[in-house]
Amino acid sequence: MSDPKKKIIKKGSEPTEFEYHVAQTLGEIEASSADLKGELRDVMITGATEFEGKFRGAVRQAVIIMFHYRSLKAVKSIHARLLGELEKRFRRPVAIIFTRTILPKYLKSKGQQKRPYSRTLTAVHEAILDDLVYPAAIMGKRMRIKTDGKRVFKVLLDPHDREKLEEKLDTISAVYSKLTNKELVFEFPLSREFPV
Repeated sequence: MSDPKKKIIKKGSEPTEFEYHVAQTLGEIEASSADLKGELRDVMITGATEFEGKFRGAVRQAVIIMFHYRSLKAVKSIHARLLGELEKRFRRPVAIIFTRTILPKYLKSKGQQKRPYSRTLTAVHEAILDDLVYPAAIMGKRMRIKTDGKRVFKVLLDPHDREKLEEKLDTISAVYSKLTNKELVFEFPLSREFPV
């Protein structure tokens, strides 16, 4: 089995013990599974944390694994099998997220290059949501502002993915709230067609 340090990319700080454990687990999956070996060879993580928090009166636990953005294509191609293997080994829900950079609105550079939309706060938060619910399709998003000024984001998911995601939705909401400080509510419409 390869060295777990080769699976971790961290700038400016040393990896934690849990990150070493996650990297070692990825190495074990790569070594034990012949069909995942080719895709997992170049996959790198940038961080991992154990999440435990209260959400809607219940304690939710999960493992959040942040993969390097260059690993996106490889991880998406084996997402379901990798997620199943990781959840078996950690015995709790696993959230797979890709590391993205948020740039400030006004860049202090000499070239006055415009900030790409993919680096805005909104785009990064939407990408995190897409990562959390993948492979389910997001059909629509709504924002509701309550009378006390609190914002609640309503996400409409494809009704065909109800069986795959229904038991994970509270955990996904809790993880998303921890990462972005935004409250999410998921709904499954009765049909895929919306009235005009």
